[in-house]
Amino acid sequence: MDALVKDKQFIEANIMRILVYVIFFAFVQTLPAGAAEERYPVGHLDQGLPLPDFVLTPYHEDPNHVLNRVFRASFLVMTAPAEVGLALPREHRDPAEFFRKPWYFAVRPGTPADQKLFGGDTRLLCRDGFTSGEAKAFAQVLAEVDGEMVRTLKDRPELAVMFQHDLMRIAQRLMDTGRNPELLKPITAAIRRIALPSNQLEQLTSTYELGLKHKSINSELPLDLLRAEPPLNGPYIELLRTSTSLFNASHTLAWSRVFVAWPTSRKDLIAFLSAHSKGASIEVPVGTTSVLVQGIMAVDDQGRPQATPLAFDVRIKWLDNRDSMSVENRTTTRDGIQIRTYEMRRMSLRQNAYDYLFRALHDDDQALFRDYGALKHTTLAAQCAVCHRLHDVSDANLGGFITLSPSAKPRPAVTGLERLRLAEREVQQFLVKLRKAVGD
Repeated sequence: MDALVKDKQFIEANIMRILVYVIFFAFVQTLPAGAAEERYPVGHLDQGLPLPDFVLTPYHEDPNHVLNRVFRASFLVMTAPAEVGLALPREHRDPAEFFRKPWYFAVRPGTPADQKLFGGDTRLLCRDGFTSGEAKAFAQVLAEVDGEMVRTLKDRPELAVMFQHDLMRIAQRLMDTGRNPELLKPITAAIRRIALPSNQLEQLTSTYELGLKHKSINSELPLDLLRAEPPLNGPYIELLRTSTSLFNASHTLAWSRVFVAWPTSRKDLIAFLSAHSKGASIEVPVGTTSVLVQGIMAVDDQGRPQATPLAFDVRIKWLDNRDSMSVENRTTTRDGIQIRTYEMRRMSLRQNAYDYLFRALHDDDQALFRDYGALKHTTLAAQCAVCHRLHDVSDANLGGFITLSPSAKPRPAVTGLERLRLAEREVQQFLVKLRKAVGD
């Protein structure tokens, strides 16, 4: 009897606290993406990694909705990396010593103790495959993406395109790793069920423009940078180039466009390209800026690949200085190159929370990268500096702008559509490979 009285007293004493917690939790679920903390903050030892308690709801307000379950199973992974970058704060003690040599290459083998939660609402896909139990559950939830659920998803065409792209990314990754071939057929079926007509894909709103208008991309970029026929006629010139495999759309399932602005004039950039094509070695001036934009490739309801206006990745790079490498050189690469990256949030897109549509990444944000094969846990700055740097490279005169290298064969775009059409042809290669894999 005494125990019952004590239980009643405990409940009465804590009822307001419980109610406040429930109300607060419900309130947090209604906040725009970005207003609630999704990732560990600047200065944390796991800066930029997803918080385990944050509930991702990119495709529906209900956390347990099947679309959210498919997404979390794909883009949230608890795993141990194959490599750990020594650029992580916990991995080096003396920054002054660490940043005076090629710090971006420094890694150690990963161990089970390095296991963490990676991924989230990001462009990076950290999953290489599923266990047999996970694969069975994944196939079951994919089968639920049908009927009324598909019709409801198509009422938000931009979300349908994003969800389809996520599925295509998973299919491509499983073919790359040779894991779970039994999942390719249900994934392909879901991709087809949610496909939209070509004319609807053309009418999607540009997320790049939304990001600029609502200041989630807080950089001074032209609103009409991605214009085509004719392309933009301002300080930025779109350059066609021979891409590396990192930007081949048969692998990325994304279109990519690169724009370069000279610190003096458009005319001087044209002169540089002309002289450079004839073998002249000219130093790229400090103040030169490039913009890389990547966007979603979709498959329409006729099975044809189509570039969409949904940009999801904007990277601005500029040559800030040519000073020596050191911890005092406060640039991304520590030797003069600064990179600012913005990633689109699916949750913000669903909530129409355009003030938070793009997330600005910090140089020291951490992630699990797979650009060069092995899963590597390191900082954004370290991953960028592997390719873009001035120290210990034979083409330092290019200022870290790979697009300007002779092997890339840079030349001005004529229509602004060239890279979009190229991406469509490259994604067709992916679709042929996928159909072959599922026996179509």
